[in-house]
Amino acid sequence: MIPDSAPSLLPKLKPFVMIRPIGASALQGIAFWGDKLIAIDATSGYLLEIDPHTNNTKILNPSRELDFTDATGLALSGETLWLTRQDSVYFCQINNGDLTLQHFVTLPYRADGVAVKDSTVYVTCKKAGYILIFSRDTGREITRLYAPGIGVENITVRDEELWISDREEQTVYCLDRATGNIQFSVLTPFDNPTGLAFYQDPETGENTLYVAYADDEPYIRDNPNAEPNYELQYRDRTFIHPLYFHVNPERRSALSNGYLIEMSYVEELSPLDDVELTDVEWRIALPSDTDRQTVRKIEWVGLPFTEEIQDDQRVAVFKFDTLKPGERHLFGWKVLLEVWSIKYRFTPRDVENLPELP
Repeated sequence: MIPDSAPSLLPKLKPFVMIRPIGASALQGIAFWGDKLIAIDATSGYLLEIDPHTNNTKILNPSRELDFTDATGLALSGETLWLTRQDSVYFCQINNGDLTLQHFVTLPYRADGVAVKDSTVYVTCKKAGYILIFSRDTGREITRLYAPGIGVENITVRDEELWISDREEQTVYCLDRATGNIQFSVLTPFDNPTGLAFYQDPETGENTLYVAYADDEPYIRDNPNAEPNYELQYRDRTFIHPLYFHVNPERRSALSNGYLIEMSYVEELSPLDDVELTDVEWRIALPSDTDRQTVRKIEWVGLPFTEEIQDDQRVAVFKFDTLKPGERHLFGWKVLLEVWSIKYRFTPRDVENLPELP
């Protein structure tokens, strides 16, 4: 048996782990406003105020005249709310209840995400392939940076970093805000990330990255008017989940959102013919410690085994001195694994002088 490993590299969970806003269908863009979460539901056009501790949801734009349908990006700068809608960027004041949108800039293509830092406005545009940077005071384009991904991207700013979520690549990128160089990238644990924002714990001062997701999920519907009455259907699924990560610069890799899983591999020995065998040895490979997984504990199932190393691979060896005719057995192993998503980042120069494969 392998003793429990050292504590996980990833940080401990925060007070709110999974946020499922009541009544939301497809969140597109999120931002923290104090201890509340502001989000847009693109399906209904609602601007939502969400309590992350209780999932309670309040509609901030109940009037149909303030419908935000088709909005995709959202940002908060002080009391000013910024959002992208179709090919334009708008802003309004969130503190006085007047959510009448004021036009900021129009792009030649659809605007996806928006972020604001001091006097600078960042807008992502999939079709242009750039992060467009505008002056908040004049509305003129200052410069542009290459978009790191290939899909629809949302954006947020933290200090001197730009954080980008890409829906197609299921990836979050961390960029240098001045140069646009990619510092690292991490995989998201769920498909179709649609927004991201940092939450600062008021007690510890630690920042946690939260990512919104919107997609369809299959479910079994009990239809009393059909025969058979169980049907496979799809429904909207949207939620907000923390993205934890650990960057290893030496290995050029980043781990994200680890899970503790239990898996087993069991063989059933049930002979078809009455045959007596002697000195039978049955070998089953065991899980290994890798960059993305750590073995915490291994136990035998059915029958104990001895462990050997074969070609640098751990192997469980089950030995039977004699197998009598008709003798039956169950044997194998059960393991606890810490498993993370892993994202490597190599440049062409990193692989120019690799040794030949053996």
